[in-house]
Amino acid sequence: MIDSTRLIEMAGRLGGAVLVLAVLASPRILQAQEVTYARDVAPILRENCEKCHQPGTTAPMTFQTYEQVRPWAPMIKEQVEGRLMPPGWYIDRTVGIQEFKNDPSLSDEEIATIASWVDAGAPEGEEVTPLPPLDMRAGHEYWEAEELLGLGPPDVIIESPPYTVEANGQDQWWMPDTPLPQITERRWIRAVETRPADEGSGYVFHHANTNLVREGDEDRGGGLSSAAVGKRLDLYPDDAGKLIMPGDVLRYRLHLFPIGETVPDAKIQLGIWFYPEGEEPRFVTNDETGFQTGESRALGLPRYTDYLIPPNGRQLVRGLHVLDRNARVHSIRGHMHLRGGYQMMEAVYPGGECPEYASPACAGGREIINKIDWHHKWHTTHIYEDWAQPLLPKGTVIISTSLFDNTADNPSNPDPDQWVVYNRRSAGEMGHIRFGITWLEDDEFDELVGEREQLLRQRTIAQEGGADAAAGG
Repeated sequence: MIDSTRLIEMAGRLGGAVLVLAVLASPRILQAQEVTYARDVAPILRENCEKCHQPGTTAPMTFQTYEQVRPWAPMIKEQVEGRLMPPGWYIDRTVGIQEFKNDPSLSDEEIATIASWVDAGAPEGEEVTPLPPLDMRAGHEYWEAEELLGLGPPDVIIESPPYTVEANGQDQWWMPDTPLPQITERRWIRAVETRPADEGSGYVFHHANTNLVREGDEDRGGGLSSAAVGKRLDLYPDDAGKLIMPGDVLRYRLHLFPIGETVPDAKIQLGIWFYPEGEEPRFVTNDETGFQTGESRALGLPRYTDYLIPPNGRQLVRGLHVLDRNARVHSIRGHMHLRGGYQMMEAVYPGGECPEYASPACAGGREIINKIDWHHKWHTTHIYEDWAQPLLPKGTVIISTSLFDNTADNPSNPDPDQWVVYNRRSAGEMGHIRFGITWLEDDEFDELVGEREQLLRQRTIAQEGGADAAAGG
């Protein structure tokens, strides 16, 4: 079935009854004509699946031809109907905010097309127009911000000092400080991306964070970037940025691990995109923060280190923090290891009442912002749509919850018979949740609230207009 809420929202955005009627008719179209691989399914796989399911990637099968896809048809249906594929999106769809800029999920219509094709016996059909070859490049050969967002090449590329990872041994943490001779003037950053410098570096890469160290600054310049599997881009809101200055020093925190062969001179590269010269953004963003680090602008949620997860058992930890300043949240990202179960962030608003701009999930002054069903292979940053970004007034209580699952029910669990404690390696556990944060003064917050309420009114009018058009048709 076509999700009616999404349908009306699409109509509201585009203001077209034609779109509504076309989509409403699509199930009948699927029934009236045979769904085939060549005409209907191959374009969906090309757009959403082939980037991973092609030779030379970690995917266990290739989806480039009918002969390659056909044996996996029942599994493909199961995976897409369960919304397990495309991967990397583990937001619980039953609670919290559901409007994001970077949701890679298939549409209801695409899922219905694949299901109908499989149910019909997965016919091949006749190729209408051959699909052009997919231009595939390794992770160190492209910039996501350039290809997907159209930002152009980075204004500055910074490469970390090299580190040789021996063939066998313990995980390594490489944390050098490096001057930035490339930065010759004050500039405002709009995006930062982290990628391996070469193929070998990509194999030993676990995660990489960087901080700006600035003399005389109480925040020490603040965090600059963070990257892990499934997450490489730090994209700030359109009206927010981060300052970088001559004399700043870049502090790396790289987690590298051996792969059975020596990898000499492992490095990462940071691509930085600036606002136009002389332009200052409306707001200064703190970007991702989620635990008490001693920085004056960190979100003061505990980063627990006293885990003791029993064999074949679970442990739930919870943290509370009262905001002492107003905040706008533009993204959410979890972090756990192999025994991760789920993570959740909630907001309890001052006065016990839900503001008008809160999501429909808010009740009694308490809102589940999001619940992330954890999967250790993907550290996705979920970026909210502009009209869905949580606006949290000072006095809001933030509740963070992390559930660890050390049972055989957890498919990522390597050994449920072990006691598990805190450790920076994946065999141990971590649990912290990061918000993309912009701190706001009272007048700035009030201004954003007014803008949000106006935007929501406009969207409501557009949605009602789209629904009326659909009913009239």
